[in-house]
Amino acid sequence: MIRVALAIAVFAVVPTEPALAGGKIVRNDFSVQYGPNIPEAAAVMVANRVEAALTVVRAYLDQAPSFSGPPYSWPMEVVIDPDRFSPYQDDNAIFLPEARVLNLFNGVEGARIDLGVVHEVTHIMAASYAREDRDRFYDDGLAVYLQHRFGSTPNYPDFGRDLYVAVAELASEYGGLVPLLEAEAVRGDRQNRVGRQLAYLQEGAFTQFLIENYGIDDYIRIYQGADPKDVTGSTFEQLESAWAKLIDAAPTS
Repeated sequence: MIRVALAIAVFAVVPTEPALAGGKIVRNDFSVQYGPNIPEAAAVMVANRVEAALTVVRAYLDQAPSFSGPPYSWPMEVVIDPDRFSPYQDDNAIFLPEARVLNLFNGVEGARIDLGVVHEVTHIMAASYAREDRDRFYDDGLAVYLQHRFGSTPNYPDFGRDLYVAVAELASEYGGLVPLLEAEAVRGDRQNRVGRQLAYLQEGAFTQFLIENYGIDDYIRIYQGADPKDVTGSTFEQLESAWAKLIDAAPTS
């Protein structure tokens, strides 16, 4: 099995330019690029979060013998982007909104401060964009679940709440669960705010259900395209039905 070795360790911060002119922090497995609006200390904060995310996501996925590592070139690139509204991943690069970084760094209350670093690192580590032959149902399910487990700041779509409870409450507002086979289409509809958030939540909660019942290795096998029945002994429809019963039983406020 080929694995991409990541030596996740704390390295000295090496800004390549004066902080007021923007700069670049280089660590062993990634770099953080930032512009003139970002204080060097804020960029270091981002670098520390990225390093922690790489450590925990790698350790979690390494539990699965079927996980073979990401196909992307290293080092990973992180860009603090003044033009982005939400975090975004593309191949081995992560783009973080400059406004959110500043809000988080300055302790602005009531503002969107979630960077979703664990979510985006998961997409890179689990090779989301290398899976163009399938939709992103499991990709975002895994990213939502690991962000929920290990994220340092409450983040969309659950904002730190139990995934099952969050699904149950939002499904009540929405008028019922989104059929899992329709989740990607609903998630892609940006005009449907509640449905989009519910679809994200359901993907994360269904991922939690599979991992809790069958383990991370079987989940990765399904993630990589194996038929759920071959892995778990149950069809996708049977798994969805068992998962939905748990959602129905979840306590809501």
